[in-house]
Amino acid sequence: MTRSSLRNGHNTASKVESNTPDSGPVVSRTLETYYQKHEELRGIPAPLVRKAWFTMAHLLVRPGALVVDMGCNPMATYAMAVLNPQINFTGVDVNKKLIRGAQKAYQRPNLEFRYGDIKTHAGFEEGSVDAVINSFVLHEIFSVQKYSEKSVVSALEKHFALLKQEGQMFIHDFSMPPPEEYVLIEMPDVESKGKELENLSESDLLIWYAENARPYGDKICKGFFLEELPQRFPKTRLFRLPFKWAYEFIMRKDNRKEWETELPKEYTFFTPHEYRKNLRGLGARVLYTAPQWEDNIIKERFEGRFRLYSDEGKQLNTPPTSFIAVAQKMGEKKSLNLQEHRSSPTTENNIRITAMRNDTSGELFDIISCDTDSTEILPYRITENDELNIFIHEGLPRGIANAVPRTGKQLDGKRWSGHMTEAIAVPTEAVYETEQGEPKAIVLFSRDYLGLKPAMGSALEKGPSFYPAPDFIDEQIKTRFLHVTEHESPIELKNITRDLEGFATKGVIREISAQNILNAISVGYIPNARLETQILSLYEKLGMEAETWDECPLVIDEGTPKNQLDGKKFANTLAGEDKRFKDVKGTTGQLRAVKSTFVDEGWANDGIEGLASRDIEFVISDGQTVNKAVILPLTKDAQSGELMAGLSTEFMPVPQRHKGNGLTLRAPSITLPKEIDSIDQAKKFIAEQFDVTPDKVARLGESYFCHLSVTPTRIFPFCVATGGKGDSPLGGPVQYAPVDYIGIIIDMFDCWNEDLNVLYRCKVAFRDQAHDSEVAMNWSNGTNNLHEDTMNKNPATMNSTDMTGLGYTATENDNGLCAHKPK
Repeated sequence: MTRSSLRNGHNTASKVESNTPDSGPVVSRTLETYYQKHEELRGIPAPLVRKAWFTMAHLLVRPGALVVDMGCNPMATYAMAVLNPQINFTGVDVNKKLIRGAQKAYQRPNLEFRYGDIKTHAGFEEGSVDAVINSFVLHEIFSVQKYSEKSVVSALEKHFALLKQEGQMFIHDFSMPPPEEYVLIEMPDVESKGKELENLSESDLLIWYAENARPYGDKICKGFFLEELPQRFPKTRLFRLPFKWAYEFIMRKDNRKEWETELPKEYTFFTPHEYRKNLRGLGARVLYTAPQWEDNIIKERFEGRFRLYSDEGKQLNTPPTSFIAVAQKMGEKKSLNLQEHRSSPTTENNIRITAMRNDTSGELFDIISCDTDSTEILPYRITENDELNIFIHEGLPRGIANAVPRTGKQLDGKRWSGHMTEAIAVPTEAVYETEQGEPKAIVLFSRDYLGLKPAMGSALEKGPSFYPAPDFIDEQIKTRFLHVTEHESPIELKNITRDLEGFATKGVIREISAQNILNAISVGYIPNARLETQILSLYEKLGMEAETWDECPLVIDEGTPKNQLDGKKFANTLAGEDKRFKDVKGTTGQLRAVKSTFVDEGWANDGIEGLASRDIEFVISDGQTVNKAVILPLTKDAQSGELMAGLSTEFMPVPQRHKGNGLTLRAPSITLPKEIDSIDQAKKFIAEQFDVTPDKVARLGESYFCHLSVTPTRIFPFCVATGGKGDSPLGGPVQYAPVDYIGIIIDMFDCWNEDLNVLYRCKVAFRDQAHDSEVAMNWSNGTNNLHEDTMNKNPATMNSTDMTGLGYTATENDNGLCAHKPK
């Protein structure tokens, strides 16, 4: 391999955003906010600003950390340095001219560019780097090195050697479809405008590509198998070819300007499984892997341009536009992966299942109880730069995240190592005793349970309460905030709860930027909507504002909803007493407790071995998938222009058990059938349920887990443009209310929930359409008089077997726990 060929390859890698999700649309108001906060970003194209944000959303590194961007795009590296002034960045490339230009054009105290060979150590000492970024550069190495997988593994091994212990690597590239599979690709039969490449139709370009692909110095081994089959429909052409080459073609066909440069390259070499296997072979904890689907690429380059079918003629799902992997360097005998291995023979059960009947409707509910009563603590401090930092429990073992699927498949292909990030759980009894004790009690509590020192005059401050699943999990999770002083982290965990015992790792307490955690949740890296809600609530309590890139491509139809929520009537019902749920003998068989042995795998003696194992009990519903969709119907009021969300009211048994009347405000929701195995299919299914076309359905943020201490259930939030239809196929008539007005109700009752998090995402994604209106003001005035009577009585509800939530549920006072603001 010549130096010039590698230089050309790396130079192209720095421009790859034209082929990738980096060209996605950006919410203008969000981008303007970033420009206002960081004037240095003006002139940097919006896609590169978003690329910089997206990349760093996956790297939770400490202030002062060194991040190396291999095969860099200088402008993107500069944007990362501007957005993260507390972190040091070094952009590396083999192209000396590129580096010299970058050194002149992009200068910052926390940024440097250097010439180096990214196949090797690039001039860095081993163990000196906190994070390495490989963004669309590994396929360059693979191609230039004569399509050698070994060269990619070698580069990863050398990059991994640069990392400090617990250093992180971010990979963004393409993943290979299932190998050795053939597919059919159907395209419109359009006549070419000429014989030049830029004038060929896409079908003729495919034929040309099949004859000329992969010519890196090898004129014999070029091209790939392609045969044209009889057309199935008029004005179409049908071809059969290997799945790999179909994907290679559709990911480059629209980039005619770079066609000759990109022709020798292969974008795909590892499947997602092979990425994970090779990274673990380096001793890495593969924290997260996920295919990515960029909406604008799909809309502009996929939809209406081709269809893919299996060899048997079944239409295939939309292929991902890229692939993400985040890996962490761990030492000898450190936990790498938690996985369900086998059924447990033990018969001792920690989960009890009982039943309750709704005497009004006759409906029966199975209720699970775990005898846990914990409060989640979120310590925080304000930095010298007036930014919010929080102390979180990082790396705690949640093996249920990798429970074996019983029915159906994963919708989005996301995988985690099982090491999660949550607020710090402590016994509620300890919190109660602290709040009732002498002033020094908070000092002792902070020392014994958190390993921290409270700020002068601070006390536990009340945060949101949650019912994880108000129709089947008998648990209420409370939140407390605590203002603390600066403390070196990580901190060894002080309180080992029962669900952490038996694994090789318990996790640590770490201080980190609250905004960085929100970013990681936003991109799906941290699948924890409850933590997101807790942080947002803390921001609001402190009068601070969080940043977000949430956006949604859905166009909201106008309509005049016939059914509108009567806030005053609802609040009156909520304040009353209702004991409709009664305990009954036996169970309904809706839920089943499963006990399995989970193994904690680690790196030892140059290989993977089991470090520890323990039995974990969790709940599943036989015959149903773990994929739950919560769907927020939306419309724009034709008269006021107000963005309105469709909700329904329902009584739930768990809140009543906690001495409330069980009334909830929820979004329509459903357990997705096992036949639904992709986000595409989920959108089509939801569209059928609401009698709209699939283009009226959109995702409303990334998926998250319902409650990883109890169930592997995953929540997939969607929104649907209904035009104000009043009927819901998923339970109960829909009543519409202005999005901002629902927030008023929630504020009135001082409660949040995970589905309310979906409402927050809605408000952000459609913030140009949501505004204060006469409708919202009228409804606000109609409920103000109820504020005093109902304040602080009602913890929030989150998800359930049918995804109830998006509102609040009546209970008595939060066990009398008091709250005090820090002085």
